[in-house]
Amino acid sequence: MEFTRIIIRPLHTEKTYTFGALPAKKYAFEVDPKATKHDVAIAFESIYGIHPTKISTQIRKPAKVRTGTLKPGFSKLTKIAYVTLPVGADIAASNKDATKNTTPAKKEETKKETTKKEVVKKEVVKKEVAKAEVTTKEVK
Repeated sequence: MEFTRIIIRPLHTEKTYTFGALPAKKYAFEVDPKATKHDVAIAFESIYGIHPTKISTQIRKPAKVRTGTLKPGFSKLTKIAYVTLPVGADIAASNKDATKNTTPAKKEETKKETTKKEVVKKEVVKKEVAKAEVTTKEVK
């Protein structure tokens, strides 16, 4: 199983928001129903760079859904993983660190692009000035 496809999406519910007030932060993710706790731990660590201390899973079985016909439909089977982080660790802090590392490189790239543009503009201006000098000499 590919580790990039194990964690499907984070879950944002009233229950998961109460986890943020705990000393050890917990986060909830919808994961692939075939994924094990070990798979979820490896995928989480590869994405966020933090090794989780505990992972709990919960399977939500398909429930009947009203379809307006005689035959009821069913919702999808989903698996939820509750990931507990070490005390003091936070996903938001690790994401900020990651963005801090990437932004200076982007700034340097934009500086290089602007300097290239400035050089091109200077060359164009020099050519225009040379043309203007030639035309003024012809007029005199």
